[in-house]
Amino acid sequence: MEPATIVARAPELAEGLFGGVVLFILETLPGLEAAGHRPDWRIDAACYGNVVPTILEPVDPVPGPERSLVELRSLHRRAIGGDFASISTLWHSRFRPAPTVVAAADHVDPGLGNALGVHYRGGDKLRARWDTNPIGRDDFLDLVEDRLATGPAFDRCLVTGDDPAFIERAIARLPIPVSTPGAGESHRTGPAGDDRSERAMLAFRDCLLLSRCRAILQTSSALPSFAKVLRPEVDCRRCAASKWFGEVPYFPVAHVPRHRPSTDRLRVVVDRAMTGDWLDEPEADPSFSTVADRPWTSVARPSRAVGRLGRLRERVVRLFPRGA
Repeated sequence: MEPATIVARAPELAEGLFGGVVLFILETLPGLEAAGHRPDWRIDAACYGNVVPTILEPVDPVPGPERSLVELRSLHRRAIGGDFASISTLWHSRFRPAPTVVAAADHVDPGLGNALGVHYRGGDKLRARWDTNPIGRDDFLDLVEDRLATGPAFDRCLVTGDDPAFIERAIARLPIPVSTPGAGESHRTGPAGDDRSERAMLAFRDCLLLSRCRAILQTSSALPSFAKVLRPEVDCRRCAASKWFGEVPYFPVAHVPRHRPSTDRLRVVVDRAMTGDWLDEPEADPSFSTVADRPWTSVARPSRAVGRLGRLRERVVRLFPRGA
């Protein structure tokens, strides 16, 4: 076992918490596990302050000389598939939420064992057509009501997300008691203020709360999807596309099962929101969703040929080559 401390400094990690910072860490874990290494971690992020160890604590680390997370990931990253059970086992063997995160979740938790977790991502996701497709607030609430009417008997809804207006409508419309920790804040909404780690704590609190629910219905977001890493048994479904905008399908969102509502009208809503989903791409390999990890190069595609946007980019380059 080779002692090491994996480090990242804030300017190196400028993306979201679950779809960026946490994902980058996770992509290195299979290689570290295979080599028998249990490094310590010191991870700072531009929008979230100190993530490790303030928000996430390493489990039984063996500290040593510093090594860059960015460098480690560039050399040894793995493409993570949808085997949530084995990924969860690996994750929990390496990290646990800090006591402050658990205490914050416990403070809000009214008893979620029979709850439907609802996560609506508004804000930038309503405009990010390269990533997903938007669902209107009322359409998504219709989907939630349909899930409540046709699924198992839920006794409560936990409503999370970054859209205060959606949360207010959910409280007014849903037919069973609603609990909410309040609207979260996307890393794209601007500076996080002096205490950036507070933003990370609240985001991880919401993810932990969702993992305690019986089931989750979401639009398309990494935060509720990571709840399935924390507890693979949770029945988590997405209602909007996860597009193949990178070299590999976007973990964890891409591997969350697609929701199928009960009515023709709502199926049209979901089918429209699923336009461009990675599973409908001709290059999609369904077996990828069943494995815990693969070497990145075994599944990565050339960056200019990624999904529909990539194919469009290739056509444009052929029609208008540089220097022409």
